[in-house]
Amino acid sequence: MAIIQEIKDGKFVDGTSDSSSKKKNERTVNNDMGKDQFLQLLVAQMQYQDPLEPTSNTEWVEQMATFSMVESMNNMMDAMSEQSANDLVGKYVLINDGDKYVKGKVDYVTKQNGETVISVGDKLYGLDKLDTVADEEYFQGSVLADELHQMIKLLPSEENLTANDDGLVKSAREAYEKMTESQKLFVEKEYLDKLKSLELKMNSLKATKYTGMVRQLPSVTDINEADEETLAGYRAQLTEASKYYEDMTDAQKQLVADDTRTRFNTAEAAVTNAEKKFEKPDDTEESKDPVADLLQQILDQLAGNKKEETENNPDNSNQDSGQGTPETGAAE
Repeated sequence: MAIIQEIKDGKFVDGTSDSSSKKKNERTVNNDMGKDQFLQLLVAQMQYQDPLEPTSNTEWVEQMATFSMVESMNNMMDAMSEQSANDLVGKYVLINDGDKYVKGKVDYVTKQNGETVISVGDKLYGLDKLDTVADEEYFQGSVLADELHQMIKLLPSEENLTANDDGLVKSAREAYEKMTESQKLFVEKEYLDKLKSLELKMNSLKATKYTGMVRQLPSVTDINEADEETLAGYRAQLTEASKYYEDMTDAQKQLVADDTRTRFNTAEAAVTNAEKKFEKPDDTEESKDPVADLLQQILDQLAGNKKEETENNPDNSNQDSGQGTPETGAAE
């Protein structure tokens, strides 16, 4: 019985009747020559050769040798492919999964329907979907860049940015600065430009807010006329403004006008002088060490007791001071 290879749309169609490979019977074979196609062509050539000018035995041997070489090469390629897949275990890879890229470490390699597949993130992928194999630093750079991109995406636009968003902008900048130089190369320019623009706007917002806080401080006249309770409120305003200024970056501080800083310093000096009017005289004594005060009291009491004893017994005092006189007279 003749073996006829069906051709459709310029491509060979697998016509094998094996029931276990029904799906293969229905698919179209690509133009790459495999060992099955080569064998089918060889059999067809033998079937339809010209009986008047048959192919010589030498040519048959050459074609069979070629077939053996093709089969050996295919087997070798399969072995090399499987070995390459095994070498991917523990490596960081990027998988092109159609509409998205999957990143992760290869957990293991296995066979599925006769095809070598790799496991990444608890999912199996064919080697044809493998896009990039990377070392750990490269992979981490890609992951960190994606995280930074998402962080910057969540930041408001320049028009909607307020001074209260300062923490978010700082967090994005800190995340970028923690990356190595090679990892920073993964950050796309459009995201970095947005971050820089937001930082410039934030500098202006912070300087403006500090200036407003200073302008709300009382005048020197109001400070001098304030009572103790009102003065305590002025001190709280100064403390709040001072802390806000300390938290500002150097770039933000440079945008603060000199007269604003002068006005703050003047108000602070006025409050300090005004507070002296309400200082209590006993404040300095109360600040002394209580242990030292107690020791001093004991010493003073002992000294007073000795003085009182001396005044009450003057004869004993004289005898004590002249103990050497009798002995001197006796010696004479």
